[in-house]
Amino acid sequence: MAMVPLKYFCSNSMHMLPRFCLRQTAVCNNLNLARRLIFSGTGIWDQELTIELKIDIENYWKSRVCISKQQPAESQKFYVLSMFPYPSGKLHMGHVRVYTISDAIARFYRMNGKDVVHPMGWDAFGLPAENAAIERNELPDKWTYSNIESMRQQLKQLSCSFDWEREVATCDPAYYRWTQYVFLLLFRSRLAYQKQASVNWDPVDRTVLADEQVDDQGKSWRSGAKVEKKLLRQWYIRTTAYSKSLLDGLNTLSDWKDIVNLQKHWIGECNGCNFDFIVELDGCEFEDVLTVHCQQPETLFGVSHVYLKPDHLLNKKEYHASTDSAGGIDMRLKTVHPFTQKRLPVFVSDKVNYAEFTDARLAVPCLNAEDLEFALQNKITFNNILSANENGDVCIVNSAEFSNLLLPEARDMIMKKALENKVGGYWVSSKLRDWLISRQRYWGTPIPIIHCSLCKAVPVPFADLPVLLPKVDKFADKGSSVLASVQDWVNTTCPKCGGAARRETDTMDTFVDSSWYYLRYLDPRNSFEICNKENAWKNLPVDLYIGGKEHAVMHLFYARFIGHFLHDQGIIPQREPFVRLLPQGMVMGQSFRLKDTGRYVPKEQVDDSDKENLIEISSGSAVEVQWEKMSKSKHNGVDPQDVLDEYGVDSTRLIMLADVPPKSNRNWSPHTFVGVLNWQRRLWQLISKFREEKARGHHACVLPAEQLAKQDALMFDSRNFHLKGATFNFMETFNLALVVSKLQGLTSDLRKADSEAVRCSVEFERALCTLVIMLVPLAPHLAAELWAGISSVKNKLSNQDWKRSVLDQPWPIIDAGYKLNLVIKVNGREKGLVKISSECFNAMTEAEALDIALQQDSVTIIRANIRKVSYTVMPGYEAVINIICHKDINRKNLPVGSC
Repeated sequence: MAMVPLKYFCSNSMHMLPRFCLRQTAVCNNLNLARRLIFSGTGIWDQELTIELKIDIENYWKSRVCISKQQPAESQKFYVLSMFPYPSGKLHMGHVRVYTISDAIARFYRMNGKDVVHPMGWDAFGLPAENAAIERNELPDKWTYSNIESMRQQLKQLSCSFDWEREVATCDPAYYRWTQYVFLLLFRSRLAYQKQASVNWDPVDRTVLADEQVDDQGKSWRSGAKVEKKLLRQWYIRTTAYSKSLLDGLNTLSDWKDIVNLQKHWIGECNGCNFDFIVELDGCEFEDVLTVHCQQPETLFGVSHVYLKPDHLLNKKEYHASTDSAGGIDMRLKTVHPFTQKRLPVFVSDKVNYAEFTDARLAVPCLNAEDLEFALQNKITFNNILSANENGDVCIVNSAEFSNLLLPEARDMIMKKALENKVGGYWVSSKLRDWLISRQRYWGTPIPIIHCSLCKAVPVPFADLPVLLPKVDKFADKGSSVLASVQDWVNTTCPKCGGAARRETDTMDTFVDSSWYYLRYLDPRNSFEICNKENAWKNLPVDLYIGGKEHAVMHLFYARFIGHFLHDQGIIPQREPFVRLLPQGMVMGQSFRLKDTGRYVPKEQVDDSDKENLIEISSGSAVEVQWEKMSKSKHNGVDPQDVLDEYGVDSTRLIMLADVPPKSNRNWSPHTFVGVLNWQRRLWQLISKFREEKARGHHACVLPAEQLAKQDALMFDSRNFHLKGATFNFMETFNLALVVSKLQGLTSDLRKADSEAVRCSVEFERALCTLVIMLVPLAPHLAAELWAGISSVKNKLSNQDWKRSVLDQPWPIIDAGYKLNLVIKVNGREKGLVKISSECFNAMTEAEALDIALQQDSVTIIRANIRKVSYTVMPGYEAVINIICHKDINRKNLPVGSC
C-alpha cells in the first residue's frame, strides 16, 4: 500500500492541534466580537493602544492580511524563498525570525508591483520522524502529516503571506516521484553510481553520513555521536564532475560574501583531474573502478604503474603477490590504462609522496625522479613522453594522436577525450569527495534502482515512477533495514531482462529532496513533468534565498550542484539557482551553567540577586551566564506562543526585525523590546492627534504663511529622506532593522510638528500616509487599522487613493523635486558631492555624471589625465562616480587633496 499524499491527510480533528492552533480557532470565533471593539468595526477611536486592542485589531484584519495578491502576468517577477522547515510539530523562535523576514520582503516587492513568488513547504523525510515512530510505536507518515497540519496553522497565525497553493511536502509521492526522476537523470549521465567504500557510520542513529555531515571533532551533525568507519556498498553522486563549474560559479555570486569563501574552501583548488582505471585480479574485472587524481593530465601516456597508500581499501593480503618489491608491496592486481588498455602494475608503498587528501598516485618515471628510481629498481618498463619541437617548445611524444602537441593543448585534448570516453577528465581538487546519498532507513525517498544478477543495477523506467514506499505495520529498532524485510516489495522483476530481481533498499539522503524544491514550487501539481519550461524560464532564478548560515556547505553546495546539472539537462534557464543570499543569524537564549560541572540549569533555579555572582539556589554553586542557540537541553528556549500571547503578532514581528540586522544573531531579551512597544504607542498617538486636529474643522490656518511653508519643507524633506533610506535597505542591504529605524525617525519628526501644521500641512499628511504605508510589510494589521483611522477623517488634503485599503496601496516613491546625492571620487577617495533632483537622477547616464563631476573645482584639473571611469547607480538613493587617473600626474599642479 502506498503512502497517503499530503492533500489527503489534513486532519481537522481538534484533539490533534496544539495550543498554538487552538488559539487560531478561537481567533476565528471571536472575529465578530473584534468588529465591535475596534475602530474599523465601531467608528470609535480608542485613545490607548493596549495588548487587548492589538489582538482585536489582528483578529479583525487577519483574513485580509494573509492574502497573497497576484499581480498582472506582465509584471516583473521576484522570487523570495525561505528555507522550508522540517515538520517537528512546533515552530521555534528561529522559524519566527526567518519567516517574518521573508514575509516582510515579499510584501515590500508586491507593493512595488512585482509578481512575487513566496512559497512554503515541508522538508518532511528524515531520521527524526522515523526515530519518533520507533519511540512512540506509530508510523512516521502519520506523525509527519499531523505535524505539518499543526505547523501550517502556526505559520498562518504569524500572518505570513505565503503562496499556500504552491505547498509541497518532500514525503508526498507526488513530490518524491520527481526526486527519483532527478536521480535517474544523474544515473543515465553516469553521475550516480554505487561503490564499496569506508563510510562514516553514526552508531546512535545507525546510518551512514556524508563527509559534510561530520564535524571537525569527528561527530555526527545530528546525533552528536563519535562517528565510526564502516565498509559498505553505497550510492554516490559524482559532484566532483562539476567542481570547476561550481567553483567558477561562486565568482558570479557577489552577494554571498563569507559563504563563497566557505564553499571555495570545501571545493578546493581545481588543479588536476580524475581518471578512472579498471581494476583486474587474475584477468577478472572488479565491479568498482580505481579513481586516481592527476595534477598533470597531459602526462597520462607516461604512466607506468600505480601507487596505493597502505590504508587503501585495495590493500588486502589476498591481493598481495608472493614476493615483495623494492620500496613497496607488489600486488596481484592490475589496472587498465583508460586510453591504451595496457595492464599496469600496482604497488602499495608509504615511501613515495602523495598529493594531499589522496590515497593513490600515478607514476610517471620520465617526469619524476622518485618514480624513475622505483621503476628501475622493480624493472618496470616506461615511455619517455616529453620532447622539444623545432622551436624549442616542450611537447609530448609517444602519446598516440596527442603526440607533438604542446603541453597546454595536450592537457585540454586528453581531458576532453577522457570526458568523451567517460573515464574522468574533469577538473577537480584533490580534497573534494563525491556525495554519499545512501541511508539505511525507511523514511526517505526510495532509490529507483533494481538489482539483477544478470543486468546488474538497472534503473526503474521513468513511466514506473514513483517507486512508492511500502506501507509497514511496525518498526524494528534503529539500524535494521525495514524495507529489506518487506519481501513483496523487495522482490520484483528486472525491467531489462524480465528475470527475478530485488529493489534497492537504501533510501536517499534528505539533502537530495531539498536540492531542487525551489523548482517544484513553480509547478507543484504538474503530473507530466518536473516543471513546465515556461514557468521555470519565467520565475527562475530565485532572487533572494533566506536561511541559516549553518547550511553554507551542505545544502547550498548540493542545491548549486543540482542546479548546474539541471541547467545542462535543459530544465532550468541558468546554472546558479539563487542570485542573492540572506543568511540570517540565530535567535540566542540566555543560558545558565554551573561552573564546576558544566551542567545547565533553568533560570528559575538561579539566584541572580547579585548580578556579578550568580549561584544555583539549591547547591550554592557558582553559575556562569552566556548567550547560546536556543535548546531544550540548555533550558534557554522560548515558546513562540507565549510571545504571541503577551505581545501579539505585529509586535512579535517588529521585535524580530528591529535593532539587530537579519544577518546577526539576536539575543532574545524582553529588556530590548521596550523601544518597539513604545514606538507602536507613539504611532497610535500620532494618528490620534491627527484625528483630533482634523476634527477641529477646515477653517483657515492660523500659522503665518512663512511658518507653514517652513513646516511643509521640513515634512517634505523628512518624508523623502526616510523613504529613501527605507527603500534602499529593503532593496539593497535587506537590513530590516534599519528600515524600522527609518520609520521610527519619520515618526519622531512628525511628532514634532506644530498642531496647526498637523491640521493644515499637505506635506505632513503625505508624510503620515507614507509612514503608515511603509509599515505594511512589517506590521500589516496595525498599519491597516492606522490607515482606517486616517482615511476616515474629513477635510483630507493629500492626493491619496482613499478608496483602497492600505494593504492595496503601492510603495511610495521619492518626490521628483527631492535632491539625491551624486558622490564624486578620484582614485577611490571622495572629492565632492552634488545634489541632483530625483527627476533627473534615475535617468542620468555615466557621461552626464562625468560631465557634472568635471565641473567641480576639486577634479577639473584631472580632465586630461583620466584612465577610466566607474559609475554605480542605486536608483532612488545615491550614485557614485569614481574617476581613475594616472598615477604619474604632475602633483604640484593639483589642488590640495586632489589625486
